[in-house]
Amino acid sequence: MSRLLLATLILLSACAPKEYFRTDIGATPCLSNAGTDCSAANLVFNQQDDYTLGFVEFDDDGRFYDQRQADALLNSLQGSQQPQYVVLYTHGWHHNAKDSDNNVRRFKESLRDIKLRNPDYRVVGVYLGWRGETVETPWLRALTFWGRRSVSERLGQKQFLDFLLNVEAVVKHDADPNNRLLTIGHSLGASVMLNALQPVWLQRLQQGRGDQARFGDLVLLVNPAVEARRFADLRAAVRRVAATNQLEHTKPIVVVAGSEADNITKNMFTYSRAVPAWFESVFNPAEQVDMQGATQWDLAATAVGHFRSFITHRLEATAATSTNQACTVDTASGVHASLNTLMLTGPEGIMASAAVWRVADGLQLRPVAEVPMDDPLWVVQTDKYVLPNHGFMAQKPFWCFIDRALGLTGSEQTYARQ
Repeated sequence: MSRLLLATLILLSACAPKEYFRTDIGATPCLSNAGTDCSAANLVFNQQDDYTLGFVEFDDDGRFYDQRQADALLNSLQGSQQPQYVVLYTHGWHHNAKDSDNNVRRFKESLRDIKLRNPDYRVVGVYLGWRGETVETPWLRALTFWGRRSVSERLGQKQFLDFLLNVEAVVKHDADPNNRLLTIGHSLGASVMLNALQPVWLQRLQQGRGDQARFGDLVLLVNPAVEARRFADLRAAVRRVAATNQLEHTKPIVVVAGSEADNITKNMFTYSRAVPAWFESVFNPAEQVDMQGATQWDLAATAVGHFRSFITHRLEATAATSTNQACTVDTASGVHASLNTLMLTGPEGIMASAAVWRVADGLQLRPVAEVPMDDPLWVVQTDKYVLPNHGFMAQKPFWCFIDRALGLTGSEQTYARQ
């Protein structure tokens, strides 16, 4: 009995605290370069790198831990004298909003670099925290995946979704037309974002809104721990709307980016889904297209970024990329055009498979199949040089691709035929 009690106490002590981390809540940002401890602040302004970072934290049911965090952030986004580049970010498994968390540190670095590439914008990062880490004991952490995955599927409801829509309303509706809203979900954070926004996309598509179906400017799901089956509903809805010629857009609405070198979603995720995939309902076979020999089990067990028949593009590093922060393009070669021209080059509304978008020096994007020019869903496979593992924030070439996809530097975009 004493051994059982001891084991129970050890397990209980291994649980990470449930309370939120950003408890110093105020409407005025903490100045991080003024010798002030901002580790618990909900709003932080980095004077040296000139960006604002806000934190909003949610419990396992998608409710605010403290709504004042959300209110302060929304208030901060209003009344800007500059166009704003706002990045909503949701982390994945084993992460939270603690100041020492590696994702928090990397996000700060990403905001610094975004400001360097976009000096005319007020850069605001919004870190959406949740309990991605529940156990601190190393040998128990791996066992939390299934529970955290379940949470990620219900987290994107209620106040979480309301907050996303409120941010969109402030940044994009009746605001500076130059404002940009980029939304990123990584790993299980991509599951959170997909769960939250898929009903929004489906509703807007059903209303025949075409390009207006987008949320913000772009939603990016990086190395998503999301099975292809969950993405298939959205894909089918897009196909139905496209059949009525109601999709008129120039940029993708959703980009899924999956690295060929990401063993977590390529292997571990499939192993974790191997048994559940046999028992879960699958996508309506009548809606499935271009399965390329894949089975119903494959659809339910394979991460969307690795599901071959869904992949539309490949992002490749063709040479060493520039080490400076500018996403420069060599304009001495190739045919100069806009993204619109690239998307219209193929016959009968098909993006030419030979078309190559030179994203930046040493970086190119190309279709891997006959991609409809009006397809707002891009599933981009990256090579191991662009994204060498499960992470992405430290990879400058990938951020160049994100900036290009947003169209912030459209005048500099260079495309070529090979």
